[in-house]
Amino acid sequence: MKCKGKKKTSMIPTICCASMLMCGMTVYGQKSSSINPIKTSVLPNVGWRDIQSDKETSFDMNNPSWPKVTANLKQKDLISVLPESYCVISDFGRKPNRGMMTFLLEVKLQKGNNITFNAEQNIVLEIKGKTYKALPSKTLTLTKDGILKGEINIPLRKSLKKNRTATLYVTIGNDKHRFELGGRAYGRTQELALVPYYPLWMDVKKKEEPKKEIAIVEKAVKKAEDVTNEIKGDLKELLATMISELRAQKKLTENTQVDVNAEVMPEVKKDGQVEYNMKVRYDVQVLSEHLKKLRIDEGTEDWPSGKYRLKDSQAALQTAGIIKSTIESKLEQYIAPGTEVTVKIIGSTDASPFRNAVAYDGAFGDIQDAEYFVNGSFGYVSVNTKDGISSNEQLAYLRTLDIKNFMQKHIGAFRVANVHYEHFAEVADKVGAKYRRVAVEVTIHNAFQKDYPEIASYKENVYERTSEVDTNIPETTAKSNAVAVVIGNTDYQVATGKQGSTKVGPVKYAVNDATTMRDYLVKTLGLDEKNILFKTNADKKDFDDIFGTDNQEGELAKLVASTGSKEVYFYYSGHGYPFMGEPYLLGVRSNPKSCKEQATSLQSIYRILSALPIDKVNVITDACFSGQEISMEASATEFVRRPKPDKLAKFVILSASGEDQYANWYKEKKHGLFSYVLFKAMQDKAKSDLNGDGVLSFDELYKYLSDTQSSGVPYLVKELEGDQVRQDPVIQVSARKNDVFVKY
Repeated sequence: MKCKGKKKTSMIPTICCASMLMCGMTVYGQKSSSINPIKTSVLPNVGWRDIQSDKETSFDMNNPSWPKVTANLKQKDLISVLPESYCVISDFGRKPNRGMMTFLLEVKLQKGNNITFNAEQNIVLEIKGKTYKALPSKTLTLTKDGILKGEINIPLRKSLKKNRTATLYVTIGNDKHRFELGGRAYGRTQELALVPYYPLWMDVKKKEEPKKEIAIVEKAVKKAEDVTNEIKGDLKELLATMISELRAQKKLTENTQVDVNAEVMPEVKKDGQVEYNMKVRYDVQVLSEHLKKLRIDEGTEDWPSGKYRLKDSQAALQTAGIIKSTIESKLEQYIAPGTEVTVKIIGSTDASPFRNAVAYDGAFGDIQDAEYFVNGSFGYVSVNTKDGISSNEQLAYLRTLDIKNFMQKHIGAFRVANVHYEHFAEVADKVGAKYRRVAVEVTIHNAFQKDYPEIASYKENVYERTSEVDTNIPETTAKSNAVAVVIGNTDYQVATGKQGSTKVGPVKYAVNDATTMRDYLVKTLGLDEKNILFKTNADKKDFDDIFGTDNQEGELAKLVASTGSKEVYFYYSGHGYPFMGEPYLLGVRSNPKSCKEQATSLQSIYRILSALPIDKVNVITDACFSGQEISMEASATEFVRRPKPDKLAKFVILSASGEDQYANWYKEKKHGLFSYVLFKAMQDKAKSDLNGDGVLSFDELYKYLSDTQSSGVPYLVKELEGDQVRQDPVIQVSARKNDVFVKY
């Protein structure tokens, strides 16, 4: 017997069968079966084996909402694994001239011993209540790890047409393998395809469905949010009382504004696990410029020019005391010994110029290359007594250090916790007291694990890539001298800025999107991996380093020059945001309310790409720019105007969604929905290459992405999120719509 797609070998398995199927009805022309060893399936339950590559893909049979699957069994093997055995059926079809339904069967016993097998007794096909037995074989004995392989013949004059289905049972000892089959017509050949299949488990405890576990976690998170809102209310009430007392004591005036907020914030750790933390933020701001001249009992409320110590600003000093009191009275119960706590201290200055260096008194020693974040970008700062203070960045950083010293000395709960301090400097581009601010953000990691252990016990690795678009990437012989920039931002932080803070949650699967896109660029599109600038969790400085600034040539321009490339790809997955009607890409520490200083304008990226000495630019963004995903304060008037490049003839631009739509996730696949369909289009050549010429053009790609009937983003988003949800990919292209995207 010839087995399509399988390698022949002379090895003999542990049992020998000269003829697996023996039939007394000579009219059918008996065939003997050769016995060949086969691979042991690694699948936990059931799945496909591709006959060209021997690659196995599993189904999640415990998930009742698993997508319906159809496949041509002449191209795929169907595998069923039960506790004692597994069997594989393949090359399924009906032979009208013989009145016979046939398929190839492989059987292996994994547990037990000396199981007898006869095709007539062990294989049954049921159609509409009628039973059809296989033609008999001689009785064989199957031992542990022994394998049977051969052709099964079932006399059957009917075919499976339209909605007709059949159930195939293969009994191996105590295991009863069940395959639900449905017919699909391909010309004259009647072939069978899989419909939702649920194996008959034997003594196997069914796992709890992931969706149920997620629902339990979501319910617990809602309770944690309710508790946190109560804490926020208590903190605001306590703050109001303390501020009133300080004003009565003439230590603060009405012009000092102090606020406190608390919220539950999910964060993605470096290992990809999601944790739910309590974040409490304190903001203090002196509202009026004239208050620099206003004396109160203990000095000025605002920091005088060039000053940075707590004692020089009553607003900052009294706020530090408020932080101590509220943490000890309301938050200490969540800070057990060893609790991870992150404290972010933000010092802000205006743009008042330094005409001369200001003396530094050495209160914190000479500072050399201390790590900090300035306007959303990571950097280093140095200050010493010899050179003094000559920049607003230095001044803003110093204003955070005395607050850190105060908290270390005076907050008892922090002495037993594992506290990590981060320093942020915010420098405005305007002059005014309102830009001289201080803020402290306290994050208590896994604050709810005692009261709601189901939150802490739920483990989701958002960086895990196991879907079919990650593991079955088509490899072509294409070679390209193109260069690429690939950025995926998952781990967004609660941002800071002159307009206050905005809750920016993680884009869970953006790093996955970027990593898989890089794989497709290399394996499918043929780029050299050395020609790809790849960055995950990029901040504003990373964008500036890659694309360049007015004063600095970017890494991309240097790469284009060194390679002589004439084509550039730019792929981005992460948060976008509308600011003044223009789209911005957010770094992981960018504040949406301070986009001009902390984020990167998409229009500026287009200008840089337009200016490069290249012929083609391909831009793909899996981000929405409605603002609704980040802050519910966004209104319809804030929806973005889609920018146009200066030289549109160079460009093909694919965007995940319309201007007023979300860019949704495909949680089950751990990808952005748009990115998943993009990868699927490159993988699914049979559907995406519409004219069958072995080339996927940008026009064909967009038609696949925007399909509303079976495979596109608009179709899948309704399947996943409901009929009321819309997501329509957008393409901006001129004469390049028929250009090659993938050459197979």
